[in-house]
Amino acid sequence: MTTQDVATTPVSSLRRTRVSLLSLFFVMYILVSGGSFGIEDMVSWSGPGLALLLLLVLPIFWSLPMALVASELGSAIPGEGGFYVWIRRALGDFWGFQAAWWWSLSIFVDASVYVVLAVGYLQNWLGFSQIWFYLVCWAIIAVFALMNIIGVRVLALGSTVFSILILAPFVVLIVVGLAKWQFNPFTPVTAPGQPFFGTGGVFALGLAIGVWMYSGYESMSTLAGEIRNPQKLIPRALLLALPFVMLMYVLPTLASLAGYGHWDAFAVEAGDGSVSFIELARALGGSALGVAMLVSALLGNLALYLDYMAVGARPLFAIAADGLFPRSISRVSRRFGTPVAAIVLMAVVNAVLIIGPFRNLIVIDVILFISSYVLIFISAVRLRVSEPGLKRPFRVPLGTKGLIAMVVPPILIVIFTIYVNVIDRSTELFGISGFSLFGQDVGWYGIAGFAALLSGLVLYYVFRAVYGGPGSPSSEAGEEAIALAEAEAAEDSA
Repeated sequence: MTTQDVATTPVSSLRRTRVSLLSLFFVMYILVSGGSFGIEDMVSWSGPGLALLLLLVLPIFWSLPMALVASELGSAIPGEGGFYVWIRRALGDFWGFQAAWWWSLSIFVDASVYVVLAVGYLQNWLGFSQIWFYLVCWAIIAVFALMNIIGVRVLALGSTVFSILILAPFVVLIVVGLAKWQFNPFTPVTAPGQPFFGTGGVFALGLAIGVWMYSGYESMSTLAGEIRNPQKLIPRALLLALPFVMLMYVLPTLASLAGYGHWDAFAVEAGDGSVSFIELARALGGSALGVAMLVSALLGNLALYLDYMAVGARPLFAIAADGLFPRSISRVSRRFGTPVAAIVLMAVVNAVLIIGPFRNLIVIDVILFISSYVLIFISAVRLRVSEPGLKRPFRVPLGTKGLIAMVVPPILIVIFTIYVNVIDRSTELFGISGFSLFGQDVGWYGIAGFAALLSGLVLYYVFRAVYGGPGSPSSEAGEEAIALAEAEAAEDSA
């Protein structure tokens, strides 16, 4: 790609691509789930009954509010960068930057771990050296960066193929497990001998995993500037994905517990008598299903990386276009109409983070991305009050008071989850698990997470001084995208 292929007028240079609802549904499935792996620890730590109950209830109090809010705000302000544009319009430049910065830092680390996990499966399977491990990681990053640069249509096609291959073994596992039903999957309700509440309680552990498993419904909004008619398609994809993800979490877990039992042996990392979904598939369906589930785990991590590279680059592009990040990151490919500089930046950072101890930065993830969720919920309420006349093609079927009541439970879940992560001292650094601060134990999760949060407070003023900041009032943010989306909708209906 030559310098002649790159445009420097960012938002207007993006190419809006026509993508089917089915393709966006699969993109949404990958962004939220990418397979059911991870639930195994939830079962053994919390108990099978509580795990299944959380998988059934969390979508109502955690996922549904975000899906509905993202649908309303995305239909009203379908701009590139998604939630950044919403928050900037509702709460101003400062808080818009905070959300974009926190979320992007989280995705930087999160996405690199998906590459490491995928290649780790291959390394365990094929037995190649550590040098080849890094070479394969870097090759995947390069290929997926190219796919992202080519455009949203390639991303959607890749997500569709990945999703079908990921889901197929789980469908077979559901059928086989239910056919071999011999155990009560709901007993015991909780892990015996463990406290329900408090530090290390079964509820806190299960909730932390469940919140992680059911997050991501805001992610696709960041691609709105590159999807034709996003204010109709993205809300539909969100609301279709919500019950589907829940079913693809609940049914494989239920079938495995019913057919295999031994809930206390469930674990993400199998060995020493522990079983993951890979070993469960082999035990219930034979070696062929076990191999298919291993391939599903590999592809699930690859699919997550492909899609999170895409959505992780867009908020950086948006804040760069607004003069809150190096202007060069807002460059757009003339040939493909995609934010090429932001995608390349994402790839370079991921290529560095896959090396050794950098992967441990995963400890900052949860606190960062769920903190941005609070700003999204507040923005939805704020815009209902400040701009009641804003056109909302999709509107949450509640008044403003009802909207407030709906977002209070997930905000409380955020506060509780942050508290659980702050006091977690399971990670050691230099032989130290954390500190006691004002009589409260604080682990490295909390220390690293709050340091990352504070970095946004400082860098906002640094970047604004260096790069000039937004050239338009925050109340005008997204107007060009709204006008273009409305024109496309009228054209499509005609």
